[in-house]
Amino acid sequence: MITPHKYLDLNLSLINLGGIIISIIKTEQIIKYDDLLNRVIAHTSENSKQVFTQSLSFLFILGKIKYNTNNDTLEYLFNETK
Repeated sequence: MITPHKYLDLNLSLINLGGIIISIIKTEQIIKYDDLLNRVIAHTSENSKQVFTQSLSFLFILGKIKYNTNNDTLEYLFNETK
């Protein structure tokens, strides 16, 4: 997760996966949840599934992404304020 320990794989850390997710969503603007998950797995490894939802939650809390329930997509939010 966020707190490092000696068994942490930095490639699968919450912050690193969040950066990968942001870079993918920035280029696509709107992407389906499953497509994003598949691209993150292709970029890292199958083990990233464990941290994927936590990374999405982290980005949602920061206000960087928005989830559309109607069509199951994620959208990158430009510098919008709440």
